[in-house]
Amino acid sequence: MESRARFGGIAMIADKFNERMSLEFLVFHNTRYLPAAVRGRDNKIQVDHNMPPKKHKKPVDAPPSPSQVDLAVSQSSKFKLIAELIAETDQNLPDDEIDQAIEEFASSGDHSEWQGIEKAFPYLCSMARRSSTYRNWGKRFQVVDYLLSCFQELYGDVSSNVEDYFDKKADSEPNVEIIHAVSMFVILASKLIVQLQLHVSKVTAESNQGKRGGGRKDLDEETAEYCARWKNYQRTRMIGCLIQLLELRVDTAGGLKKKAIQYIFAPDAMEKDFIARFMDTVSQLLEDPENAARSSQAWIVSYFEIWKVLATEYQMAPYIANSIFGDTLDLPYLETASSFPFIEPIVRMMKDNSAPGKNRINQPLRALLEMCVRRACSVYSGDRAEHPPPKAFCMIIQALALHCPDVMLQEVNNVVRLLENPHVNVRMATLQALADMFASPYLSKELCEEFKTRVDKRKIIFTRLCAHIIDEGTNVRTKSISLLRSLMENRRIPEEFESSGFLTLIAGRLNDKSVQVRKAAIQFLTYFLDNNRHGHDFSKAVHVNLMQEKRLELLRLNTPKSRAIQQAEDEYLARDFQLKTDIRHELAGIFKGEVSISRKDDIIPLAILLTDLDRPGVGAGLARFYASQENFPCNATRRNDLPDHGLELLDEAVRHVHESGKLDYQQFKLQILRNNDDQLLEDEQEARDHKHKVQQLRAQMQQLINKMLIGLELEKALTIALRCVLMGETAEIKEGIKFLTRCKLFGITGADDAMRSMCSLVWRPHADVLNELIEAAEDMFISKLEGGEKAAERDKSTVENLMSAMDGVAKGDQASVEEVIYLLASRELPSSLCEKQNKAPRKRRPMETSVIIKLWHIALDTSIGNENRKLVALKILFPISRTEKGLPEARSRLRSLQRKLDGDPKIAVAALRIISILGGQTEQEKEEDAFKRPIFRIHQDDSLFKSIENFFFREVVKADDSPDRDWFGVVRYTVHILLNISMDANIMLPRLASHFLYRAKRISEFFLFYSKQSEGPIVDPMRTEAAIRRRDYWGLTWCRVMEKLMAFIGEVASQVHAYTQITIPRLHTRYISKMRDAEKNDSKLREESVRFLTDLEKSIAQKKTIFALPPQDNTQAATTDHYFFVKLLCDKRLFIPSKLLGRLLPIVVYGMRVKTMPTRIKQAATIAFAKFMPLSSEIALFAAPSFFGSMVNSNHSLIRCNMIASCCDFAFAQPTIFELYAPNLFKMSQDKSADARESALLVLTHLMSNDMIQTRGVLSESARCICDTARPVREAAQSLFRDLNARSETVVQLLPEFLYRLSVTSERLSMKQYKTVFEFLIALLKEKSRTTDLMIDRVCLKFSNIDMNDTEAPKYLLIALAKFAQNEGGLARLHDNWRHWSKFLCHSQVAREYVQMIEHMQSVSKNEDYKSQCSELIASIKKVNEEGLRKEDITAAPQAAKKKGRGRKAAAAGADTPSTSAARTPRRKRGPTPSYEESEYGEQMEEDEREEEEEEVEEVYEEADMEEVPEEEEEDPEYDFEQ
Repeated sequence: MESRARFGGIAMIADKFNERMSLEFLVFHNTRYLPAAVRGRDNKIQVDHNMPPKKHKKPVDAPPSPSQVDLAVSQSSKFKLIAELIAETDQNLPDDEIDQAIEEFASSGDHSEWQGIEKAFPYLCSMARRSSTYRNWGKRFQVVDYLLSCFQELYGDVSSNVEDYFDKKADSEPNVEIIHAVSMFVILASKLIVQLQLHVSKVTAESNQGKRGGGRKDLDEETAEYCARWKNYQRTRMIGCLIQLLELRVDTAGGLKKKAIQYIFAPDAMEKDFIARFMDTVSQLLEDPENAARSSQAWIVSYFEIWKVLATEYQMAPYIANSIFGDTLDLPYLETASSFPFIEPIVRMMKDNSAPGKNRINQPLRALLEMCVRRACSVYSGDRAEHPPPKAFCMIIQALALHCPDVMLQEVNNVVRLLENPHVNVRMATLQALADMFASPYLSKELCEEFKTRVDKRKIIFTRLCAHIIDEGTNVRTKSISLLRSLMENRRIPEEFESSGFLTLIAGRLNDKSVQVRKAAIQFLTYFLDNNRHGHDFSKAVHVNLMQEKRLELLRLNTPKSRAIQQAEDEYLARDFQLKTDIRHELAGIFKGEVSISRKDDIIPLAILLTDLDRPGVGAGLARFYASQENFPCNATRRNDLPDHGLELLDEAVRHVHESGKLDYQQFKLQILRNNDDQLLEDEQEARDHKHKVQQLRAQMQQLINKMLIGLELEKALTIALRCVLMGETAEIKEGIKFLTRCKLFGITGADDAMRSMCSLVWRPHADVLNELIEAAEDMFISKLEGGEKAAERDKSTVENLMSAMDGVAKGDQASVEEVIYLLASRELPSSLCEKQNKAPRKRRPMETSVIIKLWHIALDTSIGNENRKLVALKILFPISRTEKGLPEARSRLRSLQRKLDGDPKIAVAALRIISILGGQTEQEKEEDAFKRPIFRIHQDDSLFKSIENFFFREVVKADDSPDRDWFGVVRYTVHILLNISMDANIMLPRLASHFLYRAKRISEFFLFYSKQSEGPIVDPMRTEAAIRRRDYWGLTWCRVMEKLMAFIGEVASQVHAYTQITIPRLHTRYISKMRDAEKNDSKLREESVRFLTDLEKSIAQKKTIFALPPQDNTQAATTDHYFFVKLLCDKRLFIPSKLLGRLLPIVVYGMRVKTMPTRIKQAATIAFAKFMPLSSEIALFAAPSFFGSMVNSNHSLIRCNMIASCCDFAFAQPTIFELYAPNLFKMSQDKSADARESALLVLTHLMSNDMIQTRGVLSESARCICDTARPVREAAQSLFRDLNARSETVVQLLPEFLYRLSVTSERLSMKQYKTVFEFLIALLKEKSRTTDLMIDRVCLKFSNIDMNDTEAPKYLLIALAKFAQNEGGLARLHDNWRHWSKFLCHSQVAREYVQMIEHMQSVSKNEDYKSQCSELIASIKKVNEEGLRKEDITAAPQAAKKKGRGRKAAAAGADTPSTSAARTPRRKRGPTPSYEESEYGEQMEEDEREEEEEEVEEVYEEADMEEVPEEEEEDPEYDFEQ
């Protein structure tokens, strides 16, 4: 029987079983619903007293049992109880009888006669209990109409019956007919309301589901009409009828009687089951899935009115609270709902606004909500805390806080305890509830100022929200930060909470290991800046100056003086000189005895003296007055003891009189002021204004302090956020870009540098990241045209934004910033970027042409000064000039750029850089008919090249070695210009090289000349000393020039390689088009077009090997021809002794070989020599040993880094030769220099991602870098393996080899580092399917290579086994491989480690079979450790022998002699590592997939024991260049 069944026992059993059952075998869940035959008239269960009594728990929602008085009344009554009525109708009547009874009942309904209810009751009950067998639902809806028709008359007769009962004023028998009618009506109404509501919901849901699924399932017209009638008014009216019965109020002679329904049963007595029927109606309606819809709130309020009456009139709030939890927590439809739908209706009913002018609160319903809050806080506490609560419980907590926060605030301490629940969902729901309470108007600023207790509650809630930012659950941390963001966005967080380290706490989560948490933290910081209360300017320097001004003003205001006192002091000091003179003269007379002060007539009163200070004799009067006072310091007694009448005390006396007069004058004026009421009020107002001004100033200073503190916290967060942007995943990168953009716009210190570093994201291959970066760059750099702003002002603002971004940019960030500016200036984004983005592209904000013109005006300004602005403008124009819009403009200003070559060196380099890109192609030059247009070339006799040559040698041939000069940039740009812009590079490049060599030769001649003079006989000492100085000068100059010559030669080789790979194919395509066009039009090629090409290109054009007209559709053949021609060109033309490169290469070799050559020249020659490797296979084959020997053995890290970087072009141009020496590059990942390690990893990533090098087992060297001490090296290593894992199965193949190599004695890592490496690699395998079993087999095979005496290596491999054996299949594989690793269990330490590992897996598992397997394995380990190995422990299982027809060897064929690392002979072979499908393990595993698991694994093990295990091939010998 279902736990929520509310019908009588017999009725329910008939629905559940086809045949009748005896009552002795029935177990009823609720005794109050037992049939009368079982329960009896006294409502007691008939119990056999011979049976031992059993204790039954009282149901939570059961109403109290009737009192003894009620029992006596019911026993003496003649009416039937509700349970008896139900039991009597416990029968399945035929359908035709039911239909006939309904027809008869219809006549009663038509006449509104309720007497027909009792007659039709058995048939209607039979219909109601047959929900699945009686399918005529239309009859049920008709019965509802008939019941509604009868109700009004029944209601009137019930009221009259109650009136009669009180009018007679005597005990009388109850009206049995009315009692039966009311009981039957309530029974039928309850059943039909629930049954029809569930039916309508089900039918509607099926119809809607059919529509959504594509198969339209419309209701038939009759059913649709019945459902509409039911939803529109029938169900509401039926609920209204039940409520009217419950609320029945009758005016009697004794007054108004509430709950008058109880008087129809017996005086002051009422059957308890009668009220329970109403309670059960609501409880069963809770099961309707339609309740989850928001549109059903009105219907829920409608039937919740029954609960309102029960709680208000019948004091049943505790039972309702129990029903809310007991009947809703397990409802299936709430598992997919977004909110709990049953709290809001109760709150609506509680806030009854029916009273005019005031809000009434229904106190019983408020008490009900308080009970719900207390139950929610305690239902999953204590012993039940470990039980996982359903989703509905979490939604109850959230709904209570959202709809009745005032009630929740009363129990805030209990609510906070829910945060200690071990389940994440409960903590998240509680945090949401606390946030809703914090944002409620009950904790507003005004109410908190009025009620201090609310301040404490607000502080408690905020503290708990912040405390769970560091919760152990990832989702909880994310939820906490998100809630704080929402509160901050809605301005609900008080200002005092924002400036107390709050931002630092949030910013600390940017270091969280979870991407979700980091993303939430960055979002919080972004929204904080958007919604902060301190404005848009966080400039630290401005605020420091403003703070100093405020502080000085406050100091001035803190020493105030009354205006009257100040005025009196000013008046007195204005007469200071005259008063002091008169006082001195008069005191001198007094001291000499010439003036008498003994009589009172000689003393003028002080009030008269101070009345007018301008009156003559005031000073003398003041002297006589103060001299006559007893406190006069220079009295006659003191003067008599001194010679000369004590005139030496005259100065002291004058000061005393003067100061005393000043103070008395101030008091005199102040007394006059106090007697003036108007002046007194004015001074009081002035004092209040002064106090207010001080308070206002202090408040401003506090706001400044808070703003500066927030700026400091954001400045610290900026660094961490930048690291998240540069190293994080796509989701947090996009949020981080928004945050850094806001920091730039708000002027946070360090935001400019962070923004420049952020531009490095432009090299990421993720379209979403790039689009986000470009949108942010548009917001930062390109101003909007808003309001009445003029376009000129907008363009000026854009120019200043670009200038500030480029000004002071670090050299490492300059390329990234320029690339971003290039994308901003481009008309359209690259097609690859537009195709990959997921969302619709935002309308771009283009860079106006007027902005570019303004930048050119700044850059080409001829006025003196502003050199830095000119330089910055040229740096900005470089990426703009690469665009379709900027290149024609730059070409038109070529002569202006030429003039800049004669000016400041830095500006000249920037101008030369722009000139070097003028040979690029525009969109028109890339079109199909572009071959008809001339190529942009400049004649070799043009003055431009003379200016470039002069600037070149002015910068390169210098004795100083200032790091501020970009001489290598001059070399690079000059060579590029000569190759791509000059009309004849075959003339210009050799000419420049010859001039350079000539200057180097002349410098060496000067050095030799002065060396001879300094070493010859000393004839003139001064002349010899001058020769020595000049010798040293020219020697130093020669060293520096030769170093730059080597760099020049290397750059020529590098750019010639690029020229042959890029420019020649482009020319090839152009001339193919020309030849096809000429053949089509039957014409000859014009000679004028050829004049735009160099001699080298002309000679190439004459070679039919490449420019012979290929078939139109055979592009692959053309590519092959091009490859062989370039090879022939380099080997047979460029490196012959009479050509340029053939003459330059010996100079480089000479610089490397000569022993007396300075170290710097040798290093420069080595780097230049590396750039010749891609050009010729003959040179590469001959010089590769020297190249890789220098790369490995060089003492200078910069040389090693440059050699490693040269491997990219080397591997691309000469892949076969490079592959022979590739292990040397892998070896560089363990170089002692962090820069070299990083370079090696970056080069390996590039080569592997472009399939230019094959992966090898020596990648274990790169894997060691995952735990490197240098952060850039760690990031490069992680990027290498992420890319490798995304492209292929290489990590899966090589992981066991990594684990073995990193755990053996020679290459062993520390345990901490080993775990770091392994956890990173195993995280990459989570996306790979079916790797666990494979890994266990392959890792166990590695045990065969470990020495038996090595007790540490098995512990390392244990880490891998613990990760892979987390499921039942993995543990079975581990058990199957017992023979491989059991031999190490003789060591007690190893055995203990393995036991602890398996015990841990056993403790965390909930699978009993898995736990039993763990126990068996632990017992086996302990047995081996205690008793030693047995033969069966190291012998293969014989299952494989059962397999027939496979051609396999016997299972025990080599099991008796387990192989060790010493007994194996490694196979050595040169060449690429076979793919996984071709490898021995891959082949075996493919066969295993076709066999049963138990048999196939053993075959793999047997072959693994018999075959040789491939080991790392020997490294190539290190070569010295002298060899």
